Amino acid sequence: MSIKTLITNLLNSLLDGSFERVRIINQMNAAFKECFTSGEFSRLCKVSISQGRYEYAHEMSSIWFRSGFKINIENDTALKDSEIDEFAMYITSNETFVRQLMAMGFDTLIIKGKTTGTSKDYALKKYANLKQYFIR
Repeated sequence: MSIKTLITNLLNSLLDGSFERVRIINQMNAAFKECFTSGEFSRLCKVSISQGRYEYAHEMSSIWFRSGFKINIENDTALKDSEIDEFAMYITSNETFVRQLMAMGFDTLIIKGKTTGTSKDYALKKYANLKQYFIR
């Protein structure tokens, strides 16, 4: 583990109050790296915590500048909107995982190209199937 990673993890855990968010970020990064190196995905993705969108907030949201679950697409040359939607579907089609993200304080899924700036935001509460509950 590099000193930068250690400091980032400590900062995240201090701001969020637990290592749970750091753990899920690390697991997702490892999974995306494995999918890329095995050839399952043609894009290398890195997950981080980012600023969420205020209008996507719900009762469990963290403070707005820590409520975004961001996926950066590192090799984003010729990135298409359909590819961003495909990555979003990879996350949002799993209601259990979306609920887990919401319980950890995330409210916004952000998928962004690293160099092109192409980006899309998704409100997690739309994909959690919580219509019978009061989630604003």
